Amino acid sequence: MKIVMLSPYFYPHTGGTEKYVRDLSTALIKEGHEVTVITNNLPKAKNAPAKETLPEGIKVIRLDAIDMFSYLPVSTQFNLKMLEGYDIVHVHVPAFSFLRSVAGKIKQPLVVTYHCDVTVSEKYFGVPVPQWLVPLFEGANNLYARMLLAKADTVYNTTETYASTSPVMRNVSHRVIPIGIFFDKIDEIQKKLNLTPDKKNSRQILFLGRLAGNKGCDYLVKAMPKVLEKFPDTKLVICGDGEEKAHILDLVTQFNIGPSITFLGTATFDKLVELYYTSIAYIFPSINRLEAFGIVQLEAMANYTAIVASDIPGPNAVMDVGQSGLLVPKQDPEALAAAICQILADPEKAKAMGRHGRQQVETKYNWKTIVQQVIGIYNELLAKKSK
Repeated sequence: MKIVMLSPYFYPHTGGTEKYVRDLSTALIKEGHEVTVITNNLPKAKNAPAKETLPEGIKVIRLDAIDMFSYLPVSTQFNLKMLEGYDIVHVHVPAFSFLRSVAGKIKQPLVVTYHCDVTVSEKYFGVPVPQWLVPLFEGANNLYARMLLAKADTVYNTTETYASTSPVMRNVSHRVIPIGIFFDKIDEIQKKLNLTPDKKNSRQILFLGRLAGNKGCDYLVKAMPKVLEKFPDTKLVICGDGEEKAHILDLVTQFNIGPSITFLGTATFDKLVELYYTSIAYIFPSINRLEAFGIVQLEAMANYTAIVASDIPGPNAVMDVGQSGLLVPKQDPEALAAAICQILADPEKAKAMGRHGRQQVETKYNWKTIVQQVIGIYNELLAKKSK
């Protein structure tokens, strides 16, 4: 089967959508299918080649594009002739420029993965967004999204808790297929670095992600004084970079907790595995619907690490609550601090949570299993088209 993925973002830019498209494409190739990804050279891909084949065998075509708004690129080169010869067209949204270009205009089955709602963060660069602007922008986008998605043959989302609360997805016929993870690469690094699940730093907690308003790292920093009151030797490692870093650094200074926090910026995958393995818990304090699943939760579980996550649609459906980690109300530093303290107070229970999370990854979130669900959709749609 020849599949073309239309994704607004892709490698070398890194993010949830990019990782998902690359991993799904890799899983399909392992099953004997051919995959091409057509994407934009924005954001942050201007220096990447216009065409290349990645080590996994994924063929990549990058098109010239313009960035209409932040992270909403629109291709200036795409045309329908590029899709000739493919059996399946699989589009990833948002952004919606590729879907707009193909919806109702192609002969092949059209599959859409709806990654998340377009949501205006509460602030950018630490500056609050005018609240009157939010419903106007989001409402117009949601209406547009529903109109386009209605023209797809199949739409799927990654969790039902997200879909059922989405102003877009709850009005669209959809399926649910979770995200997977290739934990074999993690295991190779673990062996190379001689890491073991039980040898964790019982006072080290980890935040890993882009330092953006929707990620909620500032609420984690606000929780740290309460944590340090009970466990003064706790160390928080913040791994990532982004537009909110200056604001987060200001909070660290304001609370006078600099010695308890380490900023690492971006890191290699080997270093990330080491950080997960050595941390007693991964903290995932995201605050809004831009976070629809949280692949980092799978990474933490694959590395035998307990999780403390925000109770928001999507992320709240990933782990087995109480067994793999804990959920807390979003934007609530006191509740976040209490959950972190609960983890720190019982390191052995935290390690047991990490082991349960790893079991989840090996069964529910194994790409070998999940890719068969996607292939099943492809085959079903091709069978309908052939009638």
